[in-house]
Amino acid sequence: MSTTLERRPLALRRLLALAMTVLLVLAVGQSAGRPAAAQDAPAIIPILASSELAVGPNRFLFSLTDPAGTPLAAPDVTVHLRFYDDGTDPEAVVFETDSRFLWAIDGVRGLYAADAEFPRAGRWGTRFDATFPDGRQETVRADYDVWETTSTPAIGAPAPRVDTPTAADVAGDLSRISTDPDPVARFYERSILDAIDAGAPAIIAFVTPSFCQSGTCGPTIEKVKAVAERHPELNVVHVEPYLMQVKDGYLQPLLSEEGWLQSAPWTEIWGLRTEPFVVVIDADGLVRAKFEGAVTAEEIEAALAAL
Repeated sequence: MSTTLERRPLALRRLLALAMTVLLVLAVGQSAGRPAAAQDAPAIIPILASSELAVGPNRFLFSLTDPAGTPLAAPDVTVHLRFYDDGTDPEAVVFETDSRFLWAIDGVRGLYAADAEFPRAGRWGTRFDATFPDGRQETVRADYDVWETTSTPAIGAPAPRVDTPTAADVAGDLSRISTDPDPVARFYERSILDAIDAGAPAIIAFVTPSFCQSGTCGPTIEKVKAVAERHPELNVVHVEPYLMQVKDGYLQPLLSEEGWLQSAPWTEIWGLRTEPFVVVIDADGLVRAKFEGAVTAEEIEAALAAL
């Protein structure tokens, strides 16, 4: 993506990413059994939640709404995806896959995720084939850009080596480095640099439970806690993605002169555009999985099992 986005505060980058999603080129939807007159506009709107897609393996994250903006993603609504390389042949399916539903906020807001591996950069399109519980089928296509590389570390790349705050830096007072109301002490024993040098798998969670811009940080850190509880041997590092300060007795963001949240140095070094962001690294310090936005405990467990 553009360097302009990379220089902006993280919160603003998220808003711009969502704005660009809304500007996706949508093809006219076609529904099984609907009269031609009803096919002038799509009945479903796909909203891409992935801030960047690049050549290689990707976690393709999206949601669905109706034209009025009402969320449609649900456990009983299935979505099949067909991918097209617009630069080569916009009508030929390059690959296809089923998506899997996941709760961004349990029982409240849902998303879909799919594994997508793009062989080339350029303009791509996806057709979203949704099937509803009553058997109704709706389809719509959205076009978007796939980049050569991502701003975040690629799968298989070394995890960026950066020092981050630990409990030792604040004499054990976790309220000075974490906005989690119920922090797990183990998550603050090591910095990111310590975890990379430990020679063991680790989870790194860039999450701000109290100041999340997406509303999914609290649920995300709870998923990380659930996995960590089942793996007491696992190194886990939680860092706040924004610049923070202790003010009026509690930890809060250090805003820019314009009033924006500001990315912490480690967030910039990792190239993060959004939050929350969870990464799994292996014993060699290589990135083996990365989860932007909502993630399930099962997804993290699968990434650990693959190490």
